[in-house]
Amino acid sequence: MNSGSMNGAWRCLCICAALGFAGQLMAMPVQAAETLAGKDGERVLQLLNGQDNAAVRAMLPGDLAILRAASELRVGAPEQAISTLQAARKQDETLANDPLAAVIEAEAHRRSAILAVARAGIYARGLVDQEKRLQAADLTPGMAEADQRLRAFIDRVDGVYGEPLDLLALSSEVQSVFLVDKGRSRMFVYERDAQGGWQRISDEYVVTGAIAGDKLKEGDKRTPNGVYRFVQKLAGKQLPDRYGPVAFPIDYPNALDRLHHKNGGGIWMHGYALGVGRRPPRDTKGCFALPNARLLAMADHVHLGQSWVVVGEHLAFGDGKARQALADSVRAALQAWSRDWSSRDVDAYLAHYHPNFHSETRDLAAWSAYKRRVNTSKSYIHVALDDFTIIRVPDQKGFAEVVVAEFNQNYQSDNYADLSRKRLYLVRDRQNGPWRILLEQAVER
Repeated sequence: MNSGSMNGAWRCLCICAALGFAGQLMAMPVQAAETLAGKDGERVLQLLNGQDNAAVRAMLPGDLAILRAASELRVGAPEQAISTLQAARKQDETLANDPLAAVIEAEAHRRSAILAVARAGIYARGLVDQEKRLQAADLTPGMAEADQRLRAFIDRVDGVYGEPLDLLALSSEVQSVFLVDKGRSRMFVYERDAQGGWQRISDEYVVTGAIAGDKLKEGDKRTPNGVYRFVQKLAGKQLPDRYGPVAFPIDYPNALDRLHHKNGGGIWMHGYALGVGRRPPRDTKGCFALPNARLLAMADHVHLGQSWVVVGEHLAFGDGKARQALADSVRAALQAWSRDWSSRDVDAYLAHYHPNFHSETRDLAAWSAYKRRVNTSKSYIHVALDDFTIIRVPDQKGFAEVVVAEFNQNYQSDNYADLSRKRLYLVRDRQNGPWRILLEQAVER
């Protein structure tokens, strides 16, 4: 092997050692790799190297260099990745201390050294052990943030947006919606425009729980799947420095979580510790975190109690036809429920409830006895519903489908009248089966 190849291999091993060889990086929880190579990778690299695309022009130089180098690695050009980062470092000094750039460069040197050993042929016969070490020291897991950012770039270029299929209806009380997609490590933010429609205003890289899956108990380092709202703002002395400049807790665990015996708490949207510029996709104890500058930008769109948070894995987007059909089926079920309630046919009314139903204090048996007693005492009942929020719950929790619905409920009878906000969780036990009410709550205004 010539001296240049040996130096490349030695530099790779030195960089790996400086980063804790590969052990810590390999121990990091990462998502299943998606293809970012081949013809698709070459197309992405061509876009990143040009200035024709608005998404490229909007990137900071350091971030663009990182994505270029990561893409070059994916198409099998490690030497080019090294050159890209070294050239960018001369223009942007912050890259010298960027941990993601360091991992990509170390991986590029490792792959370059492996190629050099292969080219050395018979001269590398005595380096079998060293080659095995190079092969084993895969640093690819440490590139998870770059891979997620590349996937986000591909989505933007290809226009993979569409309507979020989980947002079936949004009432006048909803000011914004934050969709946290753990599978993509992205947070999509929607806000009402001047015409009353809904527009995506941001697409953010987000860090979630260190352990994959839905949160079940306190301390499991998972981010919960479900539908929540921001309920508090923490800043200043209320907030330890490690959470960044501001934090917004969500209302986990909600009634559906408690019904499924999920516990724990303290799930926030927060920032990074001072001086930390990057974090891998799965790196929190269950919260979801943004870089501090982006957190402050998103804080302007948080309206306590009126900003909903939907958390799931690989959230669905599409043309809206499936979304509309699902929304119509839920509305029809709610209107049938209110009609049967108004008819004072207690059996028909109670048929809308699931066998596992719970209110705040009653199971189905207690609820049925209570409603039979109340409804039979009325000479008339009229129930009208309007101003719906209907959101599909990303985690079905043992059902074929789950939605949460909020609406204004105008109740009138011969001896009582009330205008309130009601929240129901409805479920289907099988696809296209009837909706049944699993939980019923009064919403405090």
